[in-house]
Amino acid sequence: MPKKKSPEDFFQRAREKGSDINKSIVNGSAVKKHIEPKTEKNYARALGLWNGYARDHPGADPYDLETLKDFVRMMAYGIDGIYGDPKAGEKSVLQYWKDFTAGWRRHASLIPPETTQSVTNFIKIHLRDELGLAHRKRLRSYGTTNHFIHLGTQLWEKDWQIYDKPRIRVDTWAKIQLYVFTSARVGEYIESTCRAGSGRGLYYRDMTFGVFRNERGEAEFAIQVVRDAKNMTLTPEKRPEHSVHEGLEPRPLFCNPVLTMLARAIADNAFRDYSTMEELLEIEPPENEMYHLRQNEKCAQQALFSTSSPPARWKKADTFSRRLRELGVRAGYLRPPTIHDFRAEGLYLVDKLYSAAQRMKHGGHRDERTYCDSYMPNNAGTDLQGGYFDGKLRSIVNDRFRGLTLHRNPELWQALPARKQHELEDTPEFAAIEIEIDVLAPKAKTDPAAKERRQTLMADKRKLVAEELSRCQKLQPSKLLASPDDAELMGYHRSQFHRIRRLMPERDRLASNLFLVAPIRSNEGRSVLRDMIALCRQEAEVPFRPGLEPKKCTCLMADHKLELDRKPAAERWRHIYGCYKKRLVTTCGFAELCFDCSEWILGRDEWNHHCLDHLRRPEALPIQCNPFVYGGTLACPGYCPFCLGDTALPAPTRMQQFLDREKWKAHIDRHIERLDDCKATRCPHPRARCVEAFQSVLEMKFHLQDVHCIESTKSVKRRRSSSELEPQSHRRKRARQIEDRDSDVKRDTWAQFTYDFVDETEKLYGQHGTRISTTPSISSQRSSASSITTTDEGRDAVDTPASSVCTDITHKLDPRLHYE
Repeated sequence: MPKKKSPEDFFQRAREKGSDINKSIVNGSAVKKHIEPKTEKNYARALGLWNGYARDHPGADPYDLETLKDFVRMMAYGIDGIYGDPKAGEKSVLQYWKDFTAGWRRHASLIPPETTQSVTNFIKIHLRDELGLAHRKRLRSYGTTNHFIHLGTQLWEKDWQIYDKPRIRVDTWAKIQLYVFTSARVGEYIESTCRAGSGRGLYYRDMTFGVFRNERGEAEFAIQVVRDAKNMTLTPEKRPEHSVHEGLEPRPLFCNPVLTMLARAIADNAFRDYSTMEELLEIEPPENEMYHLRQNEKCAQQALFSTSSPPARWKKADTFSRRLRELGVRAGYLRPPTIHDFRAEGLYLVDKLYSAAQRMKHGGHRDERTYCDSYMPNNAGTDLQGGYFDGKLRSIVNDRFRGLTLHRNPELWQALPARKQHELEDTPEFAAIEIEIDVLAPKAKTDPAAKERRQTLMADKRKLVAEELSRCQKLQPSKLLASPDDAELMGYHRSQFHRIRRLMPERDRLASNLFLVAPIRSNEGRSVLRDMIALCRQEAEVPFRPGLEPKKCTCLMADHKLELDRKPAAERWRHIYGCYKKRLVTTCGFAELCFDCSEWILGRDEWNHHCLDHLRRPEALPIQCNPFVYGGTLACPGYCPFCLGDTALPAPTRMQQFLDREKWKAHIDRHIERLDDCKATRCPHPRARCVEAFQSVLEMKFHLQDVHCIESTKSVKRRRSSSELEPQSHRRKRARQIEDRDSDVKRDTWAQFTYDFVDETEKLYGQHGTRISTTPSISSQRSSASSITTTDEGRDAVDTPASSVCTDITHKLDPRLHYE
């Protein structure tokens, strides 16, 4: 037993260890509890409101009950409501009051408890009656299996969103899977806004990758993750751990969380002993134990969800929540599912299948009442009707009703229909904003005040459009369709991916293979894993356009080729198109690229036959006629529906390709100007479904905009006098749209430039006379439109199969096409 130390020896030992060297932390200041940065911001906001109130009310006393009541009343009037209700909620007002009292206590002194309680009662009784404060919480929603499937289908099979990096798509789905299958809160895997700058979240070191033999003796991957759970900052040893696996029963590949996580880990070179997909898939683990896939030390210290470009930074929880909401809207949800909705559903299922102790550990709860008070459905899931009669209890009915807590309209409008847009632009409020914007435009270039005022007006204008769209979405019919062909073709959003999927081989394959029921080690599973790894490593979804590969550039200078590789995609395809076409025309007399076939056709006769092949199949002609650029690369040229439907014209004229948006629009406007408003007219497009007769030209313009993506801006908008119009107003509006796009959406820096495209076709053709090339096509095997079989009219309508001819070559290609 050690010798007992005297107090003198004890403190002498302390001095020897340095207790007297630096005493700067020892002072008479009170030590307050540590709070998160977000909480500190909320306290500062409340104190800032008090300072503003005190300036307007000299002599205001924060300890005077009457003063505090007036202060809280003014705060309640100033708080904006949410979910379409302009009135503030009672909980919001109480939270503002709580932030003020807590902040005042930290920076001054405690407000007497009886005063605090009196103001709290004042909010709950008098302010609730005066302002009609919403005192009922919104009912809990549940993210069921169907909602998970709808989000995955939208993201991989139908999505038109352009992310800054292809990896973001994989990351988004990996996060959704991880949250859904572990019932985590949004800030437990990604740095929360409440923990800004803390570096808290999921690291590779918090994940354990392994391979084991499952119940059938087959090799299977599994991953265990550790959650940085709420209220466990000081007890990290108690953080919940969750395992995800491939699954014993066959499911579609997009439901496999291990597949997505494995692709990310391989792309990040996370494993110490294995570097390729093939090596990992060939592992044969031992019986009755988990083979540990060890990570390299550098990667273990890396955040799982961080930016790919150096320096690596945490991806924020609010950014992911916004992306999830936008994905939900694109999937048809007016009120999209949140991570907490999926958490509630997960805890409900765990409560049904496991014990209360397991549910509490899974959810990271310390109080058993938390689940009953905050997560348990009001519909308890019981079937007393079945119990009364035959004892056959059913759960499907309650499960389906639980899914109805989130409503979805598969045809949800993503933009205002042309008629609604026209009605909005005719309102006095909207018209007044447009007039003032046009008046301020010349001054905004030099006057900062005018520029700021104009930006405010533009924001007001966007707000009016957003409010009108929200109102129309709520009133939009949601009738069950008898077949997919009955779907209303309104807008261009849902068809965009089908128009451009051929430009992205990896996404094209994933859109099909991810929905196959197959294990990872099957051919389909290997293909999906390989494509996901490729997406994680790509810089852009469209590296080049088929038919305009970089090798087709005939420039001989190596330095020029290197410079071409560094150019944005918008410049690259234009250069290759002009360079390669000039070479072919020089040797063959005539050459043109069919953008829908991605095939170069040589010779005018061959070009004419190629056009006829497409025109013989009117149901396969593109429905959306606008020039469409994706990721800076031209995906589809523009077409004229009037020319397509005019059988008296030559085939090349009917199938004319427009690469310049302004020229395409001017061409169509000339057709519309010749229409007689006194006669009923039909859509000129040869598509069989466009058979409706319109009573006026305006009605047909609405149809052209909603279905064929031909905006009639000048005619659909309110007519204004020439003195009110500002030159180039259309260009300014599009530039503003580019500036206002989300930071996640690719911003093409080339949009500010214009390029002159010099065409040598006519001059060279004149030199060669009527010479026709003896080579029918550049491609190794000619893809004639007649050889394409059609199995579904609805699919053809959105796939925009092969078509297009260009006999009127443009001299300027519009770099702004990307935002159509």
